[in-house]
Amino acid sequence: MNRIKNIFFIILIFSIFAIISFSCNKAHNHIYGKVTDMSSGESVANVSVDLYLTKISSGSFSGTFEKYMSTVTDADGNYSLEFEPVAAGEYSLRISKDGYHSNILDFMPEETASEYEKNLTIPKAGFINFKIRNAYGAHIGDENDVARIKVDGINPLCSECCSSDYYSFEGLDVNENFVCYIVAGDEITINRYLVRNGESTYKSAKYTCEQGDTIKYTWNY
Repeated sequence: MNRIKNIFFIILIFSIFAIISFSCNKAHNHIYGKVTDMSSGESVANVSVDLYLTKISSGSFSGTFEKYMSTVTDADGNYSLEFEPVAAGEYSLRISKDGYHSNILDFMPEETASEYEKNLTIPKAGFINFKIRNAYGAHIGDENDVARIKVDGINPLCSECCSSDYYSFEGLDVNENFVCYIVAGDEITINRYLVRNGESTYKSAKYTCEQGDTIKYTWNY
């Protein structure tokens, strides 16, 4: 009889530990996924993955993202963030690595969810250095000049990259020098338009930038 009681007691203890373990696991939030190269789709190791969140205090959002925890991707590009439940209004995953532009993914927590699979892409860093200058009144009527630059072929997943909208410059006092981010390895097209004395001219050129390099684009008109 005592042996039966002992066996029953052991089974009971194991059952209690199993229930406690299961409950503890359920009490955690888990954000995980893979980081891949935006162009090639290959996994990227040693990427910093930072979790930011907006906290809820007294029933209202703080409105400001605060860094909560960090990790790095393994050799296969996988990452995992596990943490105790926290009153958060919004999550923000921010990834970065030398030689790459950073990328950000914001998402809302769900009341019934504790597991979130979030796969992310990171773009190789490339740059365009634009130098755009008007001829400062070399011709009568130049004060009415309108110059426009547009970059096509920008990867829409790149949140840090150039806008695909027009960059417009008007009048004589144009002397602009600015840097624009692109995805290294992707082919982009720079289009330029000039409206002068009622006439419009257009030119375009294609470029591919190596990782870490800068395309120098100068336009004097």
